[in-house]
Amino acid sequence: MGEQAAAAGTTTFDPAAHGWKIMKNQGFSSLVGPMWAKRDGEGWRYAFLAEEKHENRQGAVHGGMLMTFADHAIGFVAWEAAGRRKCVTMQLENQFLAAVRHGDFVECDTEVVRAAKTVIFLRGVLKVKGKAVMAANGIWKVIE
Repeated sequence: MGEQAAAAGTTTFDPAAHGWKIMKNQGFSSLVGPMWAKRDGEGWRYAFLAEEKHENRQGAVHGGMLMTFADHAIGFVAWEAAGRRKCVTMQLENQFLAAVRHGDFVECDTEVVRAAKTVIFLRGVLKVKGKAVMAANGIWKVIE
């Protein structure tokens, strides 16, 4: 149990105990993770557990971490929608809705808005315990 959780008398959420699996992260992703994945019907859900390393000076998760996670999580869904062909982010717009704190388990609900041959439009909502904390809209380019 983390120091903050112990001081607050709470336990830290254990994603593995709830069927989540750690994703193999390389490069930049390994610096901000770990990121978690879980099968959800035909698709996948993605999440991360907010740690002290993700905090800003105000004690909330840094907005850059939330944007990075959204880019990864929504990008994974774009990759699936593109038939597992490589995709790159063309545009990503974010709206911060609520603070995320150390110990929060942040999940991303993603929807494919439109999938054309070479571009995919997606919408994602980051949530903590069902409450929206950030909304994101983006366009991914399929690399031939």
